[in-house]
Amino acid sequence: MVEGQSRPLAGGFGRRGGQLLQAPPNAASAAPALSTVGWSDPSPSERVSGIKLAGIFCLTLVALLCVDALLSNTSLITPISSTFVNVMRGVGLAFGIPLALLVVFSPAIPLSMFRKAMALVCVPLLTAFAGGEAAYRIADWIEFPFSSAPFAPASYPITHASLGRKGRRDSVEIDPFDLGDGTSIALPRDQFETVWNSAGAYCITVMQRRSASGAIEIRNDGVYNLSPPAPAVLTPCAGTKRVQ
Repeated sequence: MVEGQSRPLAGGFGRRGGQLLQAPPNAASAAPALSTVGWSDPSPSERVSGIKLAGIFCLTLVALLCVDALLSNTSLITPISSTFVNVMRGVGLAFGIPLALLVVFSPAIPLSMFRKAMALVCVPLLTAFAGGEAAYRIADWIEFPFSSAPFAPASYPITHASLGRKGRRDSVEIDPFDLGDGTSIALPRDQFETVWNSAGAYCITVMQRRSASGAIEIRNDGVYNLSPPAPAVLTPCAGTKRVQ
C-alpha cells in the first residue's frame, strides 16, 4: 500500500471497497409518536357495548315487573286506564324496535334471514306485551300501596282452563269484567283434572278487597310458584252473570 493513501473503509476479497453500506432508516421510528395522554376516541366496539348495557338494563327492568306480576300473591282484576296501558305498550314497542335491530345486525350473533325476520317482528311484540303487563302491575301498586282493607270471599265464573307446562301450574282463568285478558288461578293437579273438561260450569271462590277508588284486587299465589297451590273452593254456577 502506498504510504499516505488511506485504507478503504470497507471491503475485502470479492467485495467493493471504499463504500459503507447503511441500512435504511426505520420508517416506524422515523414518524413522530402522537401523544394520546388525556384523550381517547371510543372504539365502535366500546360504543356498541354501551348500547348493549343500556338495553340489558331496560330489559331487566321490564322483566322484573313481569316476573313480579307472575309471582305475586295479588292480582288486579278491574279495568285500568286504557290510555296508560297503551302508553306502556308503546314504550315497550319503542324499546323493542332498536333492541331487535341490535340483535339482527350484531356481528356476534349470526342469524339466518328467516331468524332475522322473526326477531324483527317478535321482539317488538314481546316488549309491547311486557309493557302492557307492567301497566297492570304498576296500577296494582298505585291502588293498593299500603292498604289495610280486609279481604272478603267472592265467587266468579271460570272462563277457561289451562294445562300446566314449561314450569307453569295447572290453572283456571276468570275475567269477570270482560277485560279480554283474564287472571289465572292455580289449582292442584287432582282438583284440576276433575273440572277441566267442564270448567265453564264452575265458579271459583277468591278472597278480594276494594281500594278507595273501587278497584278490586284478589289474592292469587301465581301460576309459576314452586310450592303446590292450596285447593280452591269450586261450586256449580250455571246462569251466574258476570260482574258489571
